[in-house]
Amino acid sequence: MKIRRRFHRLPLCLVLPLATALVSALAGCSHDERTAEATPQTASGVELREASFQTVPGQIEAPGTVIAARTAEVAARTMGTLEAVLVREGQAVKAGESLARLDVRELAARAGAARSALEGALAGRAEAIQGSAAAKAQAEVAEKTYERFVYLRNQKSVAPQEFDEVESRRRAAQAALAAAGERQKQADAGVERARAEAQAAETASSYTRIVAPFTGIVSRRMAEAGSTAMPGMPLFVVEDTSRFQLRLQLEASSAAAARTGAVARVRFDALPGRDLEGRVVEVEGGADPASHTIGVRLELPADASIRSGLFGRAWFRNGERRALLLPQSAVIRRGQLAGVYVLDSSGVLRWRVVTLGQTSPEGSIELLAGLGAGEKFAANPGERDLDGKRAGGGQ
Repeated sequence: MKIRRRFHRLPLCLVLPLATALVSALAGCSHDERTAEATPQTASGVELREASFQTVPGQIEAPGTVIAARTAEVAARTMGTLEAVLVREGQAVKAGESLARLDVRELAARAGAARSALEGALAGRAEAIQGSAAAKAQAEVAEKTYERFVYLRNQKSVAPQEFDEVESRRRAAQAALAAAGERQKQADAGVERARAEAQAAETASSYTRIVAPFTGIVSRRMAEAGSTAMPGMPLFVVEDTSRFQLRLQLEASSAAAARTGAVARVRFDALPGRDLEGRVVEVEGGADPASHTIGVRLELPADASIRSGLFGRAWFRNGERRALLLPQSAVIRRGQLAGVYVLDSSGVLRWRVVTLGQTSPEGSIELLAGLGAGEKFAANPGERDLDGKRAGGGQ
């Protein structure tokens, strides 16, 4: 009330200038604040590049799994009971090292029986030889007697009945000699058969040790002590860890890029950031009728970090194509999103989500969507937040 009265008492010529000055002051402050807010900050040291298409090698991608170049299923070579299993899965073994052992008593019994059979066969053959010799001697005596009686018959000095008896004894001696010869042949065959069985039994006795065929690791064990091993039944799987291959399937239409000797870039999910070089060593002759793919094997370089079973991808070169490439330093990742600071029409950097493709061997990333040719982007944002800032080249 007092203030109102005081202003009421002031002359109008003084009140109007004061009000105008107050309004101007307030308007000036508001304009300064809006100007300060509208002027973006300048980030120094920002390198701007212009996105442009480049000619890059065309690539065909194929997933695959690492396998050992040499794998063997180890089985027993004779039937027997497993007395001991000496290795476990994942254990490293050397060529000739024992993996398991069969019960030697069973094999020794078989070998003893085979030796006894051989001794019996030898004795039978000796008896057959003696019988053959006796039959031969009797046949020779009968033959000589028959020759004398033939002479006597020609001289008419022997009775026909007596000559017939001599002739009959001659035929009987010849039949006995032939039978003795057959018995000797059978005895000889029996000896050979018994000898072969004895040798087989002796050889089987040496199969009590089941050994590793080459140096590597035991990738699988299917044997337990006390079980019966049969010839050909796998007991272990041994892998040669000195050489690995990537086994993959290629679309039949793309198989021409994977000729024997062709080189491919290989990357494994378990070894991020590392590119290896594989060489095609095997290509299947025909396509799978169900999947319409062709199996390909890549020989991998020696690397201690490669293991059987790893999942990987291979890229084969296939002509050339045009693509937008970005340096990895330009890509900013926020969670599952990837983005680039792009210069807008007002000269201000804005973070924009982009879709990325493959990474080239040189380290550039292919841009699939989100940025067009001719647009400028920040190539070296680093850890700075450049969204809404102007790019300054100086430091």
